[in-house]
Amino acid sequence: MMMDWNFWFSVITAIVAVIALIQTKQQIKLSNKQHLFDKRVEHYLIAKGLMQLHETNQILLINKKDEPVLAMDFIFAQMTNNTYLEKITDVIAHPLEQPYHKEFLVKMETLKDASIKIKYIFNGKAAILLGDYVLRYQELLFKMYQYQILLKNMDKASQDFRLTIEEAQKTVDEKHHREELQKAIDNLKQAYNALKKEKVEEKIEKQIRLK
Repeated sequence: MMMDWNFWFSVITAIVAVIALIQTKQQIKLSNKQHLFDKRVEHYLIAKGLMQLHETNQILLINKKDEPVLAMDFIFAQMTNNTYLEKITDVIAHPLEQPYHKEFLVKMETLKDASIKIKYIFNGKAAILLGDYVLRYQELLFKMYQYQILLKNMDKASQDFRLTIEEAQKTVDEKHHREELQKAIDNLKQAYNALKKEKVEEKIEKQIRLK
């Protein structure tokens, strides 16, 4: 009788252990799914915020004149005018100054990291296009910042050596840097158009929904 009791006790213990293991596995699976959901929402909102900024301010990025973009500080402020980028807005008025410069560099690395993560947490072509768009936005912000530094140097050269605007432009090779800036603008526009053409927003939102 004692042996039968021990046998059934062992069986029951084994069954309970198996049930506990199954429940743990299900909980881990649910936790992983929830974690993925949270990450997808977080990074999609980052990308969507950048898209909205571009949609609102793309007219400011059009420069048909063959002259320096002297309103770069205003354009940069508009292109960083949301809660995700607001902490780096002031860097354009304080180029190379601390702590603005450090905060700007940190945010640039964060955006690069976000562009890579988007390609891993989402699936298919939509993930690649969205990740590329975030990277192109980051590249444009960096080019704008560099260009603002150049404008500051150009202004200093003009004052120190009493140069005309044209002479100061040549001193800092402004035209070349403006062409590089325009390339970054064109790259962002192409990335944005690809998102719209492939209806990336709709595809990404479908992937976000928990099943």
